[in-house]
Amino acid sequence: MTFLERIQMLALTRRVGEEIVIGDVLNPLGIIRIVDIHGDKVRLAFDFPREVDINRRELADEKARNGQIRSGSGERGTGNQVGVQAQDE
Repeated sequence: MTFLERIQMLALTRRVGEEIVIGDVLNPLGIIRIVDIHGDKVRLAFDFPREVDINRRELADEKARNGQIRSGSGERGTGNQVGVQAQDE
């Protein structure tokens, strides 16, 4: 069974400044924060430990095709946060 076959999708509606807690609420694995919404673009901030890789789907697919899968190869900003801009399709 593949990863995508094992998961269930959860769709949430959030406003700027609201957060999503990932994992145990008392000791979360990380937090996703809505930073900005401008038209069809959403800016997200991910606050996770450094050892957790965070990649945009297109970059993750490219790394998988090129065999570049390794720990610590995700996109990172300063500190433990990374900002990513998502666009509605």
